[in-house]
Amino acid sequence: MKLSDSVICRKPLIEMNILFILTTIIPAVAFAATPVPEGGRLVIPANAITTMRDTTISRHGKLTRIKVENQPFTEAIRCEITSCPANRWDIQFQFRTTDRVEKGEVLWARFHARTISAKTENGEGRVCAIFERAGPPHDKSLNVDLSFGHEWKEFYLPFRSLDTYETGKAGAGVHLGLQEQTFEIAGFEVYSFGKGYDLQRLPRLKVSYAGQAEEASWRAAAETRIEKIRKGDLAVKVTDAVGKPVRGAKISVAMKRHSFGWGSAVTVKGILRQDPDGEKYRSIIEKYFTRVVFENDLKWFSWDNPANHARIIQAADWLRERKIEIRGHTLVWPSWKNTPRDLQAMKDNPDVLRKRINSHIQDEVTAMKGRLVDWDVINEPYSNHDIMDILGNEEMITWFKLAKSCDPGAKLYLNDYAILSASGLDKKHQDHFEKTLRFLKDDDAPISGLGMQSHFGGTPTPPERMLAILDRFAALGLEISITEHDIDTSDEQLQADFTRDFLTIVYSHPAVVSVLTWGFWEKSHWRPNGAYYRSDWSVKPAGQAWLDLVTRKWWTNVVLKTDADGCACTRGFLGDYEITVTHGSVTKTTNIKLPTSGINVNITL
Repeated sequence: MKLSDSVICRKPLIEMNILFILTTIIPAVAFAATPVPEGGRLVIPANAITTMRDTTISRHGKLTRIKVENQPFTEAIRCEITSCPANRWDIQFQFRTTDRVEKGEVLWARFHARTISAKTENGEGRVCAIFERAGPPHDKSLNVDLSFGHEWKEFYLPFRSLDTYETGKAGAGVHLGLQEQTFEIAGFEVYSFGKGYDLQRLPRLKVSYAGQAEEASWRAAAETRIEKIRKGDLAVKVTDAVGKPVRGAKISVAMKRHSFGWGSAVTVKGILRQDPDGEKYRSIIEKYFTRVVFENDLKWFSWDNPANHARIIQAADWLRERKIEIRGHTLVWPSWKNTPRDLQAMKDNPDVLRKRINSHIQDEVTAMKGRLVDWDVINEPYSNHDIMDILGNEEMITWFKLAKSCDPGAKLYLNDYAILSASGLDKKHQDHFEKTLRFLKDDDAPISGLGMQSHFGGTPTPPERMLAILDRFAALGLEISITEHDIDTSDEQLQADFTRDFLTIVYSHPAVVSVLTWGFWEKSHWRPNGAYYRSDWSVKPAGQAWLDLVTRKWWTNVVLKTDADGCACTRGFLGDYEITVTHGSVTKTTNIKLPTSGINVNITL
């Protein structure tokens, strides 16, 4: 059958699973800059994307062929996924094999992709690349989730065929229904290299980012900033009972906790559970964190159940007894899907809706007064704005003012995603964030800070780009908190490298006051790959990177000797210290807080 006879390939499928079955053999066309290794033969149609329908529509979205310039391909398929289906394969494209594929054959799939927009915290597109039997039970030789940012990215995936398939009895393609998103895919190809080929010889996807190298130029400047803004001068003078300087006294300067907010999302359940895992969970919080946030317990759905209040307050009091600060997350997540169900029923009665929201803010903030250092008053307004669409943007100012009146001591935040993540290229999201912040400030909302969630996937943002974004938002004059950081990838070395670099760049910025990862244990993490600790509590490389920086490199423990004037000086990271002076048989200990301005400590033996 000639391609021109394939009329069915040009008609849209309505309300159906999208599945393209193409068996026409067309001469090969090179799509990607990466050359095909010698000996490869195409096993799906060449130039496959260009043989797809111009437009295909389903209840979950639309696929459209588009022209592309200045790339090693001329056409792409734009995938607009408007609703997340029950099964990710309910919207997909797939190409049938054009040749026999034998069990054990080494195959190599490749394609390009980029995100246009995605309603996800990291702003990245996500798909699942597959090679499977074309019929039940659809057993798969390739089945891998991939994520990508706003720049074109080439994927290449080596794998082996798990069975023998006659021509047309297997299919290669992409499941698209992983989330609401718009992205583009081009240059989809699958090659076979036969049964005896060494799989390791084939190019495979290796994610990297600009500035990852140890010798990257940005590192020296970051270290200089850290030395300047995260440390203070400490001078200790030791005298005897009559005020005479004591020479040769030993001074032990031991840091006990950071002033900076290092921490994680935690759960009430984890803090209160009475078993070995609960003990370990609490011990890590107590040992390493200075600030935490309840992951879901203070969200409206949870707070609306009064039965939860006692346990929330019990967990909060346990944290406060250990001087661990608590963020409040979140008062208003202003969409129907993220608020109690009864709110949507009030959409035609704005006065009732307004009263319901204000009552909630007043109730929760008052109940938690004095227990929290700050509140996310509004969460993710870029993609959650159902309530503002009805009540108007001015209502956001009311929410801030009401929260402030109920707890004057808590700082108030606007929190959103895809500001530092999404490769740092989600300009529409960033512009909306700035516009909203300026609107709140200009209209006298009592806003104290801005929260950047910082969820990352397989496309880490280069450190220097993140620094420029931080500079842009620091110009608004508000403090910045990294509120929900994680890196969702199975590449543990990439995760460790980017943990090191992300923490370094944000800690080096003077506007940033805290960094909270969105969970730390694999069994209590919304993205288990993003955890610092595995389910058995062994630490992952990323967790070790966090520990090496926060508890070693950025930690001060020194031993000094007083000079002839009884003095000794050092420079330490800002925080709480225990200073122990020993001379002969006499020892004295004192506790101090080291501020940016430095401190002079006088100790009399």
